[in-house]
Amino acid sequence: MDLGFLRPLYESDAPIASVHLDTSRESRDADKKIELRWRHLRATLDALGADQATLNALETAIVEHNSRSFGTHGQALFASQGELISAYTLTEPPDQDRATWLPVPDALPVAIDRGRHLPYVVVALDRVNAHITAYPAYPAEGPASEQDLTGASLRGLDVTSRGGPGNLGGYNGRFPGKHVAQELWRENTAKVAHHVREAVADVAADVVFVGGDDEAIAYLRDNLGERRTELPIVVLPGGRGGTDAEERLHQAAAEALHQFVTSDQERVAADFRSKLAHEQAVAGTEPTLPMLSEARVRTLLMGAERDAEPHLWGSRTEPVLVAAQRTDLDRPEAAFRAPASALMLRSAVMTDSDFTELLEDGEPTTDSGAILRFADPS
Repeated sequence: MDLGFLRPLYESDAPIASVHLDTSRESRDADKKIELRWRHLRATLDALGADQATLNALETAIVEHNSRSFGTHGQALFASQGELISAYTLTEPPDQDRATWLPVPDALPVAIDRGRHLPYVVVALDRVNAHITAYPAYPAEGPASEQDLTGASLRGLDVTSRGGPGNLGGYNGRFPGKHVAQELWRENTAKVAHHVREAVADVAADVVFVGGDDEAIAYLRDNLGERRTELPIVVLPGGRGGTDAEERLHQAAAEALHQFVTSDQERVAADFRSKLAHEQAVAGTEPTLPMLSEARVRTLLMGAERDAEPHLWGSRTEPVLVAAQRTDLDRPEAAFRAPASALMLRSAVMTDSDFTELLEDGEPTTDSGAILRFADPS
C-alpha cells in the first residue's frame, strides 16, 4: 500500500493531537455515547498539554465529520495549532478509544484500516445494459457513485439478419449480418468501459468486480485492456437479470474483497519470508530501525497489536531517523520519545516506502519487519 496519502500529517513541526474514536451507530443513543467518549479523550489531551484551540477544532470535526451510517465504524482525526489537518472514517472502530499529543502523529490505525478495506467497483452487465456501483474505502450511507446505462439494441433491425432466441441462427449461429450484432455489443461495452474508468477514478478503486453475460464481460475486458487499465478485473456470479441477481453479485463482491485483501497480504508475507533467507529483508523492530533511517526500506510490515509496543527515539529535525537509544541519533538534543509504530511509520512515509499489515496465522501481531530496496551487505 502506498503511504503517500498520510504525507499531510507530517508537514508541520508543531505537536499534533491524534484521536481514534469509536463512532459506531447501533442504538438510538449513539450520539450521546460518542459525546461521552470524546469528552474523556478531550480531558486526556488537555492533561497532556494540548491547546484549547486545537481541542475545539477536534470537537467541531467530530460533530461535522462523524459518519451517520448505521453500523460499526470509527474516526481518526489529527489537529495542530488550532486547525484540523486530516479526518478519516475507519471501517472498523478502534479496539479502544485513544488520544495522543506528540511531535509525531499516531497514524498506524489509519494505515491498518486502509489496508484492510479497499475501494472497489461492481459492474453488472449484459450486452445492452449495465449497472455500475463504486464503493469508497470507508463506511458510507450508500455507494460513492451509481450509474444505470442503456446501450443500443437489435430492435428495429431486419429480423433475417439478427438471430437470437427463437431464430434459426441463434446468437452463436451463422447468419447474414451477425457481425452487426457483435459490433453493436462491442460499442455498448466500450461506453460501459468509459464509465467504469470514471467510477474507478472516483473512489481510487483497487479492484473491479464484474458479473453478467459472458460475452459482454469479454468485450468489457477488451475495452478496458485497450485503455491499459492495470486493476484486476474479477468475474463473479450474479449480475443482470433482476434484483436477486444483482444482490448475489454485490454479496459475492463483498466476500471476494475480503479474500482479495487476504491474498495480497499473504503474497507480501510470502515475499518477506523468501527475502529473509537471501538477506533482502529484516525481521524485528531493532533490525528494522537502521534500515528505515538509511532509507533502505521498500515495504514496511507492522502488526496491528500495540499493547506491548516499545517507545523509541525520533528526531525533531530529521524525520527519517528512528532509534532505540537517544545517543544513536545525529542530534540527541533534538530527540523525543514516542510509540515505535508512530516513529517507524513516519520514517516510512518520508522515504516513500510501501506498507503492509503483518499477520500471524491470520491474526494481528506485535511483530514488524521490512523488505529492503537492496540486500543488506552486513
